[in-house]
Amino acid sequence: MILSATAFAVSVGSAHASDSYSPVTSERLKDPEASNWLHWRGNYEGWGYSPLDQINTTNVADLEVAWTISSGVTEGHEAAPIVNDGMMFVTGAYNNLYALDATTGELLWHYKRQLPEDVVVCCDVVNRGVAVHGDTVYMGTLDAHLLAFDAESGKIKWDITVENYKDRYALTSAPVIIDDNIIVGVHGGEYGVRGFIAAYDVNSGEETWKTFTAVDDGSWPGDTYEHGGAPPWLSGTYDEETNTLFWGTGNPSPWIDPARGDDHDLRWSVSVVALNPDTGELKDAYQYSPNDAWDYDGTNEPMLIDIDGEPSIVSPQRNGWLYRLSRDNGEIDFVDAWPFAETNIYADMGTDGVPIVDAAHRPAVGKTVDACPAFLGAKNWMPAAYDPNTELMYVPTNEWCMKIRGAQVEYSAGQPYVGAEFEMYQVPGNDHVGQLQAIDPATGDVAWANNFTAPLWSGVLTTGGGVVFTGNLDERKFMAFDAENGDELWSMTTNSGIVGTPVSYSVDGTQYVAVWSGFGGAIPLWAGPVAQLTENIPMGGTLWVFKLKQSWTTKG
Repeated sequence: MILSATAFAVSVGSAHASDSYSPVTSERLKDPEASNWLHWRGNYEGWGYSPLDQINTTNVADLEVAWTISSGVTEGHEAAPIVNDGMMFVTGAYNNLYALDATTGELLWHYKRQLPEDVVVCCDVVNRGVAVHGDTVYMGTLDAHLLAFDAESGKIKWDITVENYKDRYALTSAPVIIDDNIIVGVHGGEYGVRGFIAAYDVNSGEETWKTFTAVDDGSWPGDTYEHGGAPPWLSGTYDEETNTLFWGTGNPSPWIDPARGDDHDLRWSVSVVALNPDTGELKDAYQYSPNDAWDYDGTNEPMLIDIDGEPSIVSPQRNGWLYRLSRDNGEIDFVDAWPFAETNIYADMGTDGVPIVDAAHRPAVGKTVDACPAFLGAKNWMPAAYDPNTELMYVPTNEWCMKIRGAQVEYSAGQPYVGAEFEMYQVPGNDHVGQLQAIDPATGDVAWANNFTAPLWSGVLTTGGGVVFTGNLDERKFMAFDAENGDELWSMTTNSGIVGTPVSYSVDGTQYVAVWSGFGGAIPLWAGPVAQLTENIPMGGTLWVFKLKQSWTTKG
């Protein structure tokens, strides 16, 4: 189930050099224009929301294809395009990076990463996007490099090594840029890396700080933190008012280790940490799953919203619980949590936010248990979205379970370091795995839900037009739903299953919606029998861009 990358050659084409490329200032990142999509989730808060409303519930059925472009690559395409004043930057599998005219799809330049033949990653050769600042585009790579490109020409300005890929460090998600720091988190929890978040100067690439997320504070037995995992492999969010960076962290390595017993929390694995983005100083943290034994990464987006005037973090986690936390003055405190999918691992949630584990569902070496959700989680990497108009969040959910048993394992650099054997299965009696849920983040109440036979592995987009967009796998559909009631308003069958992250932008008064279709990622590699639900999906990446028929855009 471990996938190796194939070497590719660098190929940079001649750019369509526009004199009108707008430098992306720190001020623009803090207050992005509605017409652009400058962060992988649209804003620092992680909402996945576009205020644009030309496309709305009354006319979304009249969407048509504006343009497409194919990558020629068959692995997973999960990225969110970034759009700045009509120029789009989007990544594909194997660290392909495309610069495109956002209105026509004209290819302006293309970069192919020459990856070493011995690059190994756990969960497909995906990349989830880039970051932009000034006249520069930044991308992390599967061989743990951070690259800076000239936005107009595609020429590489600098290329730095973040860590040694031979130890299975990798970068798979979009960096976060705050003022003059470009900040990344590493991938590699299935190989015993030591997780960290690090910042680099946007101009030179020089490291400015580095903060480990598997910490030497006595919460790990002995020196096991040195290969303790806790990789912060998804992108974080940022609270400008308190100058606080929030970032989720991944599973401990290995998942199950007899040396831990029940007395070690393994900080800060499966947590959200609060950092000073200028220095990397750890301000605070909250742990979703202390001493995790199920691979319930806490990396899912810490979405920043205000609930009844209270600055809050809301995050639906892999363990099947939706968390509401406060974030006053950059400090994290537990408020409440609610199960949002089939889950049996916790008998209850303590009033202090510490879960009460059901021992019957906790695995150990020599002990096999049934655990729900499965290790791929009630929600994996694919981001939820928030609509400030409905005050609901829209959560791509999966309901599945697993049999899991601990296995003895010793650390060896570059080798799998999991410590578990497992097999996934569908929830007995369910006719679906995937579900799109609209949830009130103040109460955990479900406003509506739509079920899908196969897993749901696409990100979600909300818009000012009251439309929610996402894609499914087995039907290969890109779909639009009414944000208020969940009614399906439009869909289109694409070339492949959709695991991309949709975005919206406008150029010259026309609103567009863009999404990758290109099945891949963790499901075909790790989902076992459940992957049979997706076994007949055609592969291959195509970026689909939609707009309204001309009559509507003229009216708009």
